[in-house]
Amino acid sequence: MVSGRPKQLKVLVVEDEVFVRLMAVDAIEEAGFCAVEASDADEAITVLEDRSDIDVVFSDIKMPGSIDGLALADAIKHRWPHIFTILTSGHLTMPDLPPGTTFLQKPYRATWLASSLNAIANV
Repeated sequence: MVSGRPKQLKVLVVEDEVFVRLMAVDAIEEAGFCAVEASDADEAITVLEDRSDIDVVFSDIKMPGSIDGLALADAIKHRWPHIFTILTSGHLTMPDLPPGTTFLQKPYRATWLASSLNAIANV
């Protein structure tokens, strides 16, 4: 935090459903943060390897591709431990999450996502 203002976060949104991804991007941008998009965890890994400015990864758990959102969060904790992770899912049971990972149950409200990001920005 600089001079009492929250950090301007860059959030990587990882979601295979285009409409859901666009809604998340809109919520993130309306909350005053920057959003970057990936359609699956494989693409997210590529983005993270190519960019050093991502602060948060907001990912669905169940997605097509070689890894799901849980494996992505685990990879982030090992390869990019400075990046915060927020996972979301519409399944009724909450999965075992990697340490330090936030979970938002689908359908989530934009205000819940904004609140989670604001908490991270003020760390």
